[in-house]
Formats: sequence, C-alpha cells, structure tokens
Amino acid sequence: MKPKIEKKEPQLSFADAPKPSEQERSAAVKSMTGFVRAFAWPVHRWPAEKRICEYGTKIHLPRTYLATRGEEVLHVRRGTDINQLVHAHYMGSVENGEKEWTNFVHEDEVIMRRHEYLGPDPRVAGYSLDANGEIHIRWWDAFLKDQWSDNEKWTLNVTMDASGKWVVNEDLSV
Repeated sequence: MKPKIEKKEPQLSFADAPKPSEQERSAAVKSMTGFVRAFAWPVHRWPAEKRICEYGTKIHLPRTYLATRGEEVLHVRRGTDINQLVHAHYMGSVENGEKEWTNFVHEDEVIMRRHEYLGPDPRVAGYSLDANGEIHIRWWDAFLKDQWSDNEKWTLNVTMDASGKWVVNEDLSV
C-alpha cells in the first residue's frame, strides 16, 4: 500500500513575510529611480505615450529651474492628456519681461521657449499628487544629473507588495 500524499496550497501571510532590510530598500530605490530616469521624456519632444487624467484637477507648472520664479497653476479637465498639455505649455514662447531669468539653452534669445528656463535638458520623469489631488511634475535633467519637483528634490518612495515585489508608492494614476 502506497502512502497517501496530501497536496497543500501555499498561503500568504503578512505575519510570516520577513521585513526587508534598509539596504534592500535602498537598492530598490536606486534601481527604480534609474528605470524612471531612463524612460523620462524630453519636454521639448512630442510625448511618446498618453497620460489621460481621469478626473478634473489642477497641474503645477514651474516657470524656472526649482520654481525659483514661481509656477503657473492650470485647471485640467477630465479626459485631458497630461503629457500633451505639459509639452504644449513648455513649447510656448516667453514674454520679454522674463529676459533676466537664466536661459539654459542659448543666450541670443531668438525665440525663447518656456522649457529653456527649466534646465539644459529637462525631462518629465513622472507625476505625483499632493494632498489635494493636484498634479506636480517630477523633473529629471540628464545634463545636470538632477531630479526635482517644484522647489525641492524628489526621491521615489518604494514599498514591497504582498507578492514580494518592489513598487513605487506614490505613482500617479490620473
């Protein structure tokens, strides 16, 4: 007589899951930040993908690098492609009263575009939401090797999900 073999189903338990170390978390932040930077799109180029807003809100658009000269806040309707809105805004020309600002692209100021005041190579690395549900852009400047949002530097907040994979905690789902 053969012994009876019972098949047991695996069970997930949050109590049994080991807490990741700070070193593992730091490695995940570094890895995911590199991934986000690699897929950041240059704001002066047409965006390759759509990012549709699922509800009406506002978007914060800095005027200069680190928003030293403030920002513009625009209303966004439900169904708007945020990537196209950001691209169109920063391809717009600048008024003459803003000539004292630092233009990172060229000094002759033939046709001044808004993106030229954000840095030498500003790229949209993603978006984040504030407590009011308003949109803020995560910028990555490939030339300066700097990442910023509004008037501060940004870092990704990652956590481990139930399946043991690292995920970005504050990614925008508009």
